[in-house]
Amino acid sequence: MKFGIGKASVVTTAAILTLVCSAFAADWYAKETRWAGHDPDIIRYEDGYALATTDNHMLMQFSEDALNWKNGEPAMPEFSKWLYDYAPNMIDIWAPDIHYIGGEYRMYYCGSEMGIRSSGMGFMASKEIDPTKPGYGWTDMGEVIHTVKSDAYNAIDAAVLKDNDGKVWMAFGSWGTGIHILELNEETGKVKDGAKMINIANRGGSGIEGASLIEHDGYYYLFTAWDNCCKKGADLENNSYKTTVGRSNRIDGGYVDRSGKALLNGGGTILLSRYGRYYGPAGGEAFQDENRQRFVNHYYDKNDGGNSYIQVRDIVYTDDGWPELGQPFLGRYLSAEAEHGALTHVDISSSSDASNGEFVAYINYEDSKIRLPMIIPQAGEYLIRYRYDNNWTEDGANGSSHFVSINGKNQEVQLPLTGAWSAFPEKSVVYIPTKLKRGSNFIEITKGKHYAELDRLDFLRIIRDTIPANGFDNGIRVRLTADDEFAIKDGGYAIFENVITDSIVGPGVLVQVKNGTGGTLNIRKDSKKGDVISKCELPSAGDASKWIDVRCSNMPELKGVQDFYLTAEGLGGETLVGNIKFDEGVKDSTDAIRRIDGRDGRALRAGNVRALGKGYRDLKGRRYEKLIRYRVMF
Repeated sequence: MKFGIGKASVVTTAAILTLVCSAFAADWYAKETRWAGHDPDIIRYEDGYALATTDNHMLMQFSEDALNWKNGEPAMPEFSKWLYDYAPNMIDIWAPDIHYIGGEYRMYYCGSEMGIRSSGMGFMASKEIDPTKPGYGWTDMGEVIHTVKSDAYNAIDAAVLKDNDGKVWMAFGSWGTGIHILELNEETGKVKDGAKMINIANRGGSGIEGASLIEHDGYYYLFTAWDNCCKKGADLENNSYKTTVGRSNRIDGGYVDRSGKALLNGGGTILLSRYGRYYGPAGGEAFQDENRQRFVNHYYDKNDGGNSYIQVRDIVYTDDGWPELGQPFLGRYLSAEAEHGALTHVDISSSSDASNGEFVAYINYEDSKIRLPMIIPQAGEYLIRYRYDNNWTEDGANGSSHFVSINGKNQEVQLPLTGAWSAFPEKSVVYIPTKLKRGSNFIEITKGKHYAELDRLDFLRIIRDTIPANGFDNGIRVRLTADDEFAIKDGGYAIFENVITDSIVGPGVLVQVKNGTGGTLNIRKDSKKGDVISKCELPSAGDASKWIDVRCSNMPELKGVQDFYLTAEGLGGETLVGNIKFDEGVKDSTDAIRRIDGRDGRALRAGNVRALGKGYRDLKGRRYEKLIRYRVMF
């Protein structure tokens, strides 16, 4: 059986299976971690994420990883009395929208009565978003706008954004005449004097609300929620809530969907709608993370009485600038559960053997398709670990296949028999070599010969001699500068998932730094507190204009697939990190610091597959004097 990226490159399954499969024991797979909420909004800050949701007096929650959340305190323990002037029968405040604007954190909110336009919107302010820091605490700043029953629009669901010209805007609205936008005064947070209200999306009285705005590459994207929300229990089947999008090159109007239809005339491209047990995935907000844009939404779980829970997804842009929504985050950045893809003419089935308990079945038709948008932070060569099952033995068949398209390049992937349907033993995998781009990637799976079911894909890094620090998956106290350079502060860490350690050319480590402030960088495996596999003592001072290679301690022998964590300890300030480079290392423990003139710190090209002076090697570490066909070589 052969796989290939093109006609010139083919490898066998046997060669790929030299990976240490024990790295993928059943407990390695990410499990769904649910947390309750409705109308969520997330803001990223230096040490993690802050989340606010509708109900419970705008209960604040905090997380380091956007997966495991801890409850804080309600942002508004007692409702502001002015809200009752417009919504006397208000039960709770809704739809938070948090931004750092005007030198403070502002949370816009609304109070309303269900089903009528008696509503008021205001905002609260806090100097800090981190509850452990002085200055944290929300102060209500009062009304921004209100509506009454007779108004054609509704003052709920604020979406605030500063445009590329430095103007601050607020979109809002629900049903009626749809979504409107107003310019705000940045200093006061209130409506700017003389601002005109502009209608930017209208469905002629049909359901549209939950506006969210974000900018990307010169376009403004307007996400909205369509149709009927909040149905649960016995009424769950009537929950038709869905997420849509349109874009414009102006924030205050001209929004169209992917087909070119104006949002003012009912247009909108559907991004999320009901699938499997996930009903009404909408009511979300787009937000900027450190190295990606993400979208947080709620959904109603059919298997749990229709109660609402939170999902966080990457926003993945096509080459022509249209957003699609990636996987709900389950704790792994370089993994994709098939059931969370954009699905066409397939079924979602359950099995205790499938990762996360679900898989995609009945990929049986010419139009069956699974589309998986993915953010990949590091460009380069990868192995896609493709977990499937196949028990098709009729008519003497002994194998099946899927067509797998990766960024438009299609290949047929052979899928040998695995012994049972709906069962996924660890041997039920094949490996697909490929090259992936930094940023947006799109994988599509369609039917090949006979039949097979699909559980998940994992994207494994082949790194050879370099990991670019700016290709990190996530972390805290880290950022990308305006020049796309990776910066880290004391106590920070960055994650590099799914490193095939067998592909590394040697145990030696050099870390490229600039603007050194002393301290230590450690490479750890498995977690931020895992074993140190290489220690890098940084110089206490450095030229901010030049990169320096710092020789680190040699790594121990490593096998299989590992997660690497780059951690910072004792740094006196922010340090810039370029490439993390691997070589044959040194025979003693002498530290070496070498000045590099003229280096820009960007990732090295992965063109040299020769191990330094040692010929070639395969994934098992075996040495060869020449390339061997049908074997994965480095």
